[in-house]
Parts: sequence; structure tokens; C-alpha cells
Amino acid sequence: MSFARFRMRHLALACASVVLLVAGCASSSKAKLHTASSGPEQRFSMVGNGFETTALISKDGAQGPSVDVGRYDDGATLRGTLRNRPFQLSIDQAGGKATGQAGEGPITLNAAEEGDQLKCTGLVTGRPSNISASTERITGTIGLCSYDLTRSGESYAGSRSCAGGISPVTVTFPTTILEWKPINICALMALLMSTP
Repeated sequence: MSFARFRMRHLALACASVVLLVAGCASSSKAKLHTASSGPEQRFSMVGNGFETTALISKDGAQGPSVDVGRYDDGATLRGTLRNRPFQLSIDQAGGKATGQAGEGPITLNAAEEGDQLKCTGLVTGRPSNISASTERITGTIGLCSYDLTRSGESYAGSRSCAGGISPVTVTFPTTILEWKPINICALMALLMSTP
């Protein structure tokens, strides 16, 4: 299936099913991630050797065992707790930028689309970050963690290194992420993929 047909199929589903975590539908965005099939709940999941990060993504925010972040000001602000520490992020959707603070350090994100790739650059948890994502691959560093993932069925699978050894990991994004603005995809990755 072509990328355009894949995107259009999920556009109708995503717009009809869920108001997004940090923005409404953004059909002008070209760079997207591959997602799992739709279901009644929109979840992010990252599973590896000895760890699991999950979050239910809703119009009101993201909730899971290590995250309780709410969406405020029509998506311009995310705040709450991440791993029992305060988290706040201000999002400039039009400018493709986000700034804020997590318990582990400052966050400044810039999102840019280059061809079929989404590039997220800046500081995440106080560390230089540069990650690229497409429907086929996610590579680079975000916060304390480096990723080399390729599409595997409805998820991405590969390796992750977070200030230690390399371990296998599988990451699954909610279907609605296909319609998020690029900065919102970067924000979700910074929120849930940047620390061990």
C-alpha cells in the first residue's frame, strides 16, 4: 500500500475516533509514523528486556504507570508528573517548537519535516537530541536514550541504549498519531522515550 493511501485510510479513522493528546487533526503533515491497528483505546507501548512503558492517550492527556500528564490551553501546555517528578511543556504548534522542564532537566524541541522523515532536535532532559522518524524507521538519540528501530508488523522493533547496555525494544504508537502535528509527535517521544 502506498504511503499516501496508508495515510488517507488512517486520516478518516483518526479524525473520527479521538481528539488528540496535544492537537487536532493536521492533514498537512507529511512525515508520519507507522501505527498499530485501531482499537477502542489509543495506547503508546514500549517493551524491552525488564522494562515496559505504557500510556493511555486521550483528549485530556496521557496516563500510565509512570506518567500522569494533562493537556491544557487547547493543547498549548502539557503538565503533570513523569516518573513521579514534575513535567511541563509549552507547545508552539504553528512554529514547530516546544520548551519546558522535566524532573531530569530542560526540554527544547524543534520539529522539521524533510521528505518522508520527521526530525526532532534540541535538548531533552538537558541532553542534545536528534531523532528521525518515518513509517519505516526510527533512529537517533532522544534524552538519555538512543534508538535504532525498523518497522516490524504494526510496531517498530530494534535496539535501545539508555546510559548503559544495549537491549532489544518494541515500540507501538497510537493510530491517531498519524494526524498529529510534527511538534506533537516529538513531544510524545520526549515524554515517553527519553529516559530509562
